[in-house]
Amino acid sequence: MNILLRCIAIAPFALLGALPAIAGSPSAPRPAAYIEMAEANISTNEHSTYVQKAQAELQAWKVKLDDFGARAKDKSKQARKAAADELNASWAKAREASAKLESAGQADWDSAKASYKTATDELAATWTKVRAELK
Repeated sequence: MNILLRCIAIAPFALLGALPAIAGSPSAPRPAAYIEMAEANISTNEHSTYVQKAQAELQAWKVKLDDFGARAKDKSKQARKAAADELNASWAKAREASAKLESAGQADWDSAKASYKTATDELAATWTKVRAELK
């Protein structure tokens, strides 16, 4: 289960790590999100800053979840599974919201920000609940 959590948590960051190499390539096509942002006059700085903040926040959650997984080993198998399932569901929502945030255009930006905020708030609430249950 701990391996599953790590795989789920690490895979998006591994893929994100390859993006700078692709983006630096002169023949790399520009993602539709960049074209859409330029056409819609979105503040590239605001978008970039917010996306970087979201990625850093998700990385901090990944560290917390990995640490929690290691400590949860001492608890019963059933309780760990239930906790992991809840955390995995909340984590998946947060990752999905983060992905939508990264590709959001002008029309979708406010909605994507709100969805990301809701998803990370739910992740935090689940985190607090699960930690209290397993103490």
